[in-house]
Amino acid sequence: MDKIENIYAFCDRWCERCAFGSRCEAFAASEKVRNPENMLTDDEKNRIFWENLERRLDEVSRKIEEKAADRDVDLSVFEGVSTKAKFDLFQRKAINNMVLKAGRLYEDKVDDFLDERAEAGQIAMEALQQGSVFQMTSESLSDTDKQDANDGIAIVMRYQLQLYLKLSRAYYSRGREQEEGAEKAEVIESDGTVKVALILINRSLIAWEGLQKYFPEQASEIDEILFLLARMKSHLEKEFPQALGFIRPGFDS
Repeated sequence: MDKIENIYAFCDRWCERCAFGSRCEAFAASEKVRNPENMLTDDEKNRIFWENLERRLDEVSRKIEEKAADRDVDLSVFEGVSTKAKFDLFQRKAINNMVLKAGRLYEDKVDDFLDERAEAGQIAMEALQQGSVFQMTSESLSDTDKQDANDGIAIVMRYQLQLYLKLSRAYYSRGREQEEGAEKAEVIESDGTVKVALILINRSLIAWEGLQKYFPEQASEIDEILFLLARMKSHLEKEFPQALGFIRPGFDS
């Protein structure tokens, strides 16, 4: 099958869950020796997985808006945001960028949630190795529910750090584009990067909303995380109005 040129330029860096692994030069080159016959099958499984997940976006977005309205929460305005982590040195004016600060705060909130659930014995890692993620420990869940919960946790963990990296790249790219007068270039890197960031946010929103079923006592804590993600999404869509129309090689064409 023909490879898609530069498909990896605007992706989520989750090769094992990509629906285009067999057509990506970067991933196919590393996998062809190990399982060339399985790559097409994996692509199809991954495509179905993401389509089923993203089909819930409208419903999840509506629920978040309803919760915010019930609590008189404004999803278009960032409230006080303080973070533990420092910002990348190359990121210009990062300390004054509320979206980037929110991205760092999101990292903190995910760490706190996972650490607390691990201490409570609700989740655990089967092995401390590269790529390992927390999984549910409850024996009372059905296999279907356990898989659903574990998928949600995997999405949250996979995108936790990736989101800030995409946000940082987007604002850095926009600053460079403005300085170089590249706004009318054929490929606006900042728009493409923001589109990926929005995809990460949407998938994370869906994952977190689904996890409330398995962590009912943390429902309010998860709501705050959902509101934070929703605020980031709202600001990105306003600051980068052309981002959703960006055509990513392979994914959107």
